[in-house]
Parts: sequence; structure tokens; C-alpha cells
Amino acid sequence: MRIAVFGGSFDPVHLGHLAAADAVQAQRRPDQLLWVPARQPPHKPGARLASGEDRVALLELAIAGRGDERVCRWELDRDGPSYTVDTLEALHQDQPGAELLLVLGGDSQQHWAGWRRLDRILELASPLWIPRRGWERLRPGVPGRMLERERVDRSATELRQALAAGRSCEGSLPPAVEAEIRRRGLYRA
Repeated sequence: MRIAVFGGSFDPVHLGHLAAADAVQAQRRPDQLLWVPARQPPHKPGARLASGEDRVALLELAIAGRGDERVCRWELDRDGPSYTVDTLEALHQDQPGAELLLVLGGDSQQHWAGWRRLDRILELASPLWIPRRGWERLRPGVPGRMLERERVDRSATELRQALAAGRSCEGSLPPAVEAEIRRRGLYRA
């Protein structure tokens, strides 16, 4: 079994995230793709995120009807920072023998060398990199494979700012996600 692990803040999940998942599905054909929202990303100390429950609800709306994709709450249900190695260890124990693919934004290369227990991450999973603005190629010494996809350059930060200002995010958010954000009053100034 091949399992793709796609972690992140997903604050909020947007069409760029879905395009990344589509690229993984098309180019690596995993049996399952797990969306793993972080409780507290270690590279964003003190970041104020929407609640885990809100982010899970938005993810569930975004992936509805996407078959072999599901939300995994492991990082939300653990205390402390969300370390990728801990999630991969848990998945390795839960699914021994599964081939794990770790889906990463290309810009994560800037912090890659400092990731906790990087050697163990590479023992457990093969990195798949998603191109981001300025990060379309693998840097020297960075392992894995850069996938091909149409870049979607609007970031979650920009979307949160637009939502806080009351502007529409049409074309950047799945319609059901934007409607739920407005219904819940998320990201308001």
C-alpha cells in the first residue's frame, strides 16, 4: 500500500492545496492520501491558527467526493508541536509495510536541514515536493522528487488577509469552504 501524507496548517485549505493533492494523485497514484492538519507547526512558533475543529471541518468540505483522501487528526490530538517524524512513526506503526510519501511545499526546503530527526524522516518516507513561487526546483542536497503542476501562487496568509477585509476569495477557495468560513465568522478582522 502506498500512502501520501500531506501535512500543513491548512489555515484555510485552498485551491492550491487541492492542486497539490491532484498532482500527487496523478503522478504517484497513492492508494490513500492523508491530509494531516498541524496542531502547532514548529516553524511557526506562536502562530495563531483557526481552531483544529474549524480547520478539520473546512478540510472535510474541501475533500468531499475525493474518494481515497481523508483527514487524519493525529497531530491535532497530540499535545505540543507537530513534528513530522512523530506522525510518520505513528503511521509506520499503524500501517507496517506501507510505502509512505511525504508531500511538502517546495518552500519547505529553506528549513529542511533543521527538521527534527531528518534522518528518520528519510528512513520512513520519500519526499515529494510541490513547486511554489521561487521554489520550482530541488536545491542541491535536498532528497526526493519535485512534482509537476500548475502553480497556484495565492498563499493562505493572503487569503486570511482578504477574508479579514471582507473581500471575496472566489477562485482561490473551494466555494463550500468559503461559504463555511463566512458562516462560522472565521478570519474576521
